[in-house]
Amino acid sequence: MKKDWGLYAVLALLLAVTPLMARVIFPRPMPLPKGTGVGEFRQSWRVLEPITRRNLSIYPVISTLAADTSAFITLDEGLAAGSVRILERGQVESALYRRRNPERWPRQQEPWGGGASVNELMLVNDSSRPLILLAGEVVSGGKQNRIIGADLVVPPKSEPLPLTVFCVEHGRWSAGGGTFGSAQAMAHPEIRKQAQVDKSQQGVWESVERAASGLAAASPTQDYAGVLNSPAAKRRVEEVAASIEGEYERELRDQIRGRGAVGVVVAINGQLVWSDVFSSAELFRKYWPKLLRSYVMEAESRGRGFAEPAQGRKMFGVPGVKQAETFLLEDRGRVDIKMEPGAYRRTEISSGDYQIVALEAMGKSEDSGLLIHYNKMEQG
Repeated sequence: MKKDWGLYAVLALLLAVTPLMARVIFPRPMPLPKGTGVGEFRQSWRVLEPITRRNLSIYPVISTLAADTSAFITLDEGLAAGSVRILERGQVESALYRRRNPERWPRQQEPWGGGASVNELMLVNDSSRPLILLAGEVVSGGKQNRIIGADLVVPPKSEPLPLTVFCVEHGRWSAGGGTFGSAQAMAHPEIRKQAQVDKSQQGVWESVERAASGLAAASPTQDYAGVLNSPAAKRRVEEVAASIEGEYERELRDQIRGRGAVGVVVAINGQLVWSDVFSSAELFRKYWPKLLRSYVMEAESRGRGFAEPAQGRKMFGVPGVKQAETFLLEDRGRVDIKMEPGAYRRTEISSGDYQIVALEAMGKSEDSGLLIHYNKMEQG
């Protein structure tokens, strides 16, 4: 059933004027590169034959559309350049205080007041470009490592922004705690779902523990980044990831003659479970290395049964391309829209079988959004 995404824009406009949707005031509407919205991009997607290793199958997704996303900056880029800063609550630098707008942030309403909080950090985008945040991106440092809790777009030169996060280092809460850096990692799908859909800190901790157990890669502080970078996990994850990477590049060269992929659909143990699709090949390429590692982590944590009968293990059936396309494009369910005018619109579609999260960057007009990221996951 095809959705009328234009109707979502009208609903979003109505929601935008309610007090609940105005918690954070951004400084100015940001300019948008030329592009199209969610509906047009969905119609342009084509799913290719999968690349399968062990119990993991990756289906490249290509598009007949190509948005210009060069105006945006990713979290890894911003943190590396120092133009994006993430801090614990209560530790925002005095320079940020001096340059704040006192009319917008009166002293008694400063969002960074009070002590540190497990599930909230402060973010400042000092760059001249809008910043993309994806749920599940790992930031390291502070009192404990965290993951971003939801897909967002933060306009350039923003005021300090309260940022919802989830802890992925249950065993540490240091007395110090300063700024955060990028861990160059994405939490695997089960953890991302616990954060952005279920919004469960306990669920995140339990998912980290299961991953560590499945990979026999314990961390002294129950740290997800520590698990991912442990010798046992690196050996297993990097071996499969490198194999897929090589085949993935060959497959793309053979099938699309130079056109880049914009995303993937993922199947594990013969079941379609996940997709990450972007509006440009350039943007997808920036996220692909850590996305691939996250998919391998998920497959390894689900364990047993590999698509390699020579190893004497059970062979799972790999879903066909049509099944993968249906999984990617089916969108029936309850619609919920969250919006910050001039920044982003996040459309969530929930059914008993799956959850969709579509992030658009918004400019001055509420009916003109540019798709940034389209994420679909199984519910189960």
